[in-house]
Amino acid sequence: MTSFWETSTIPLSSKLLRFREDGDLLRILSRMTLASSINLQTSLILAVIFLSTVVLYRLYFHPLAKLPGPPLAAITGLYRTYLYYRGDWHDQVLKIHQKYGRVVRIAPNEVSAVELAAMKQLYGHGKSAKKTTWYDVWHVPNASEAFFAVQDQKKHASLRKRVSAAYSMTAILRVEQYIQSCLDLCFAKLQTQAEEGEVIDLSKWANAFSFDVVGELAFGQKLGHLEANGEDVDNLRESIRIGFMFGAVMGNIPGKTKWVMNPVFSAAVELFGGTNGLEKLKSFSHAKIAARKEARDGANREDLLSHFLKMKKVDGPEPASFGEVLIEAMNIVGAGADTTSIGIRTCLYYICTHPQVYKQLQEEVDSFYEANNLDSPITYTQTQQLTYLRAVVTEALRLLPSIVWPLLRYSPGLTIDGRYIPEGVEIGISPIAQNRDTAVFGDDASEFRPERWLESAERTSFMESGNMTFGGNGPRTCIGRNLALVEVHKFVAQMLRNFDIELANKKTPWRISSYWFCNQLDMKVLIKPRACSKI
Repeated sequence: MTSFWETSTIPLSSKLLRFREDGDLLRILSRMTLASSINLQTSLILAVIFLSTVVLYRLYFHPLAKLPGPPLAAITGLYRTYLYYRGDWHDQVLKIHQKYGRVVRIAPNEVSAVELAAMKQLYGHGKSAKKTTWYDVWHVPNASEAFFAVQDQKKHASLRKRVSAAYSMTAILRVEQYIQSCLDLCFAKLQTQAEEGEVIDLSKWANAFSFDVVGELAFGQKLGHLEANGEDVDNLRESIRIGFMFGAVMGNIPGKTKWVMNPVFSAAVELFGGTNGLEKLKSFSHAKIAARKEARDGANREDLLSHFLKMKKVDGPEPASFGEVLIEAMNIVGAGADTTSIGIRTCLYYICTHPQVYKQLQEEVDSFYEANNLDSPITYTQTQQLTYLRAVVTEALRLLPSIVWPLLRYSPGLTIDGRYIPEGVEIGISPIAQNRDTAVFGDDASEFRPERWLESAERTSFMESGNMTFGGNGPRTCIGRNLALVEVHKFVAQMLRNFDIELANKKTPWRISSYWFCNQLDMKVLIKPRACSKI
């Protein structure tokens, strides 16, 4: 019989008729279905075998198999990514270490640790632990490199060195007048609201203050957040928050760089409002830097931007490019504002929830003002004479540092708490967990007790060596540390001098959203002007 496939000259109607007559179509379809079924079954069986093999290997034969941790974390990195996505890593990491110990496996090839010796090996001076690919997501497309994300240690050191002078305490104190101008405006606005008996959202006002400060230092003018009564101008603050949320979570997704540069991903970020404010900031930054560079605006002004404009290229004596100056200025806004406002809110929260601390600190501030006949606002240098204020700020920032996510590195091959972490394993220490290490800070490490910093110089020095408040304890510690300390000390001291402050909602004083930064939201307070206020 002539095969169907050989009857190319037979009309279609005749072919269909032949199929009906001799059943060729039925037989072919049956064979195809059977073959497809067999292929599908085989694929499913192979997939099950493969996945089972992977699961068994990760649970029982992987180099990290003997480390404690959630079983699901050993099987898939999605568990860790889910915890990050929740936005409460500041709580989750503490619970994980409380349950599983000092060294915990939180992903198939990732470890979270709490250990002073490990901290020094991973982040200390002269150590070779390299940043992981998590940082790749922070490279801005079509922009100069920001040293925060640079993995090559020599290049990172060079990029950091050329701007380090701008962030020295000497340089920051030279621009203290600009910080004070923001404080003056902030407190004047708060005074008006306090006189009207309004409940104040301190999370909003602290943020407005810190963003206006970085505007002054990076561009030569405030960003307008205080003048707007604390509101988010051009959606800038929310854009940065969303950017950090997407970036921090995406850092753990395979192929993250391709995802981030994908038009679909960009559209999603824009849908959530994550680009509008940043684009406006970029345009504003470009215009302000161009004006300064061409000596049209603030040519003789000394601030961080003036330092950046004097930078040289890393590999030569030529001036840094416009793009390099731009990325440094924008970095201050992206990383330098939220960290400070978080610190301010943290200090005032712990002060308000500890009446005896509040009383003692306010008395110390008042006594200093009166003893020195201060009519003008207290300077940062003067705040350093207030030993209890320094202890309160240090203790508050220890308990709730601005950065709470693990600072990931590739293990160089190290032993932590008697457990060996092989070379190449991703390992990180979360500042909030390390800062509550009982081996460093005592059995009451999770309690707010400023007096621990006043007990002895030797004890204080030891605790400082294990303190990760500013995102590390070595060459990659937060470069904006000095700026944050100046702002926080001045804000807290002047706030207590000018106002009486009380949490409006004592049961739920705030809500925290942690995506890299540990942002506190909806911190409602009642403030009353004091008789000694000079506002």
